[in-house]
Amino acid sequence: MLGISWQIRLVLVLGSLITVAFVLRRVRQARMQIEDSIFWLLFAFFMFILSLVPQVAYWVSNVFRFQSPINVVYLAIIFILLVKQFFMSIQLSQMDSKIRALTQKVALNEEKIEREKDDL
Repeated sequence: MLGISWQIRLVLVLGSLITVAFVLRRVRQARMQIEDSIFWLLFAFFMFILSLVPQVAYWVSNVFRFQSPINVVYLAIIFILLVKQFFMSIQLSQMDSKIRALTQKVALNEEKIEREKDDL
């Protein structure tokens, strides 16, 4: 059975530590929302746990009959990021609707101001 090599485990550890450092830096600079920072910190924690305890990946690969535990890691990362992307798409659609409504309100208010100036 193919295992998770020490190089991949090292990449997971370094990736998780870099992610945590970057997220904490952005939070300190107030350039990231708390909800997003929580997601990325949990994601980094997940990567860190998988790198330190690869038996989890071995167990899941045995249960679901994957050829290699690294496929479990890749699949989990891809799935988590796809779910995040889905929720970001929903949030973007909602923000687009709000921007459109605000733009229409601003246009109506500007027209109202112009009419009031003309009446004077």
